[in-house]
Amino acid sequence: MTDTPQGAEPQPAAPVPRGSLNGGWKAFVLNAFLWSTFLWGGFSCLEAVSSGFVRGAFSVVAGMLSLSAGGFALLSIFLIGSFKRLPWRPFAPLLGIFIWQGCLYLPLPAYVSWSSLTLMGALADLAMGGWAMVRLSRIPGNGRPWLTRSLVADCPYSARRTVLATLLKLLLLLPVMLIYLFLSAQLCISHLSNGFLSIKLNGLFTETRTYEKDGHQVFLLPTVHIAAPSFYDNLMESHPAEESVILPEGVTDQNNLMKAKLDYSGVAGAVGLSSQPSLTAKRENPEIRRYDADISDFSKPTITVLNGIGRAMQAGISGDTAAMVEALSNLQEPDTALLISDILDTRNSRLLKGIETELSHFKYIAVPWGVAHMPGIERGLLKLNMKTIQRRQVKVFGWNDLSLFPEP
Repeated sequence: MTDTPQGAEPQPAAPVPRGSLNGGWKAFVLNAFLWSTFLWGGFSCLEAVSSGFVRGAFSVVAGMLSLSAGGFALLSIFLIGSFKRLPWRPFAPLLGIFIWQGCLYLPLPAYVSWSSLTLMGALADLAMGGWAMVRLSRIPGNGRPWLTRSLVADCPYSARRTVLATLLKLLLLLPVMLIYLFLSAQLCISHLSNGFLSIKLNGLFTETRTYEKDGHQVFLLPTVHIAAPSFYDNLMESHPAEESVILPEGVTDQNNLMKAKLDYSGVAGAVGLSSQPSLTAKRENPEIRRYDADISDFSKPTITVLNGIGRAMQAGISGDTAAMVEALSNLQEPDTALLISDILDTRNSRLLKGIETELSHFKYIAVPWGVAHMPGIERGLLKLNMKTIQRRQVKVFGWNDLSLFPEP
């Protein structure tokens, strides 16, 4: 307490500006977004260059930081849209990078490996986070690589600004984002499937292709495990009934290595569609030759992954959510290259040998295999000097066919 001079009236203490009392939490939110994203990028980089237990530990920390960054990013967007004079520009590039990451880096996964993309994203987080810190330290009155409380003290809330920002997000930014996601997904799917699968405004489509050489034709009929019932009928209708053979897809399991069946009926029913039936049954008394692989041809890690997915599917069909979550959580991160080699390359090579064999016996060969196999099979046919003579679009399902609440 200070003494008041005699004869002078005591002076009241200067009131603390209301804004300074509320400034702390705004600074905390923006700083938390900045630092959690920056650290997320750092730990993601460490995860990319490490291995074993250390990599697992970095992965856990990076995952927790990504959740934190996501929550604070949403709060930061709210603040920027609702408070006047908020110094948001240093955070804008970092928010842009975060939103792009939330869009799964689309459309780049069609051209760059996922591991390379995540490393690029982590480096972008570090770069934009560092840039934001430099910008903040250069703001007059701030002088720190973070947002100080005093800088946001005079940033009052504005209901009008909040309403305008909300309308902007709903009427402009949201439609732009949806269009961007649609076009990016369309580009990715078309590129990765070499055009055998495509997204359109009225639904999902596959493209059948016919190849010809010396009067013999091969029909590539790309199928999917889940579709509208009419898709499977339409897929097979163009294949001639006479002088033809069907080479169906279907991995055997002669040694009973699969402990759980890959059953897509539960997923199909959940969205109001049907799981894939036997396509050979769509023709009367068809000639059938089987050239697919056996489970024993796959590596042990691939068999383990398939069994884990099968257990999760069966638990989901039976309604045992706990068992499904446990099965998914026990799945080890697969070796992508090994998985592709087993599930695609091994089976494609067997099928192509079968096609060469059957070309000398049949005029028409139908190959109703999964769409993921088609680019590799097509490359094999082109090496046999076969030429594409016909293409046909078949609708897998329309968007109006989907239902989140299908009838029992």
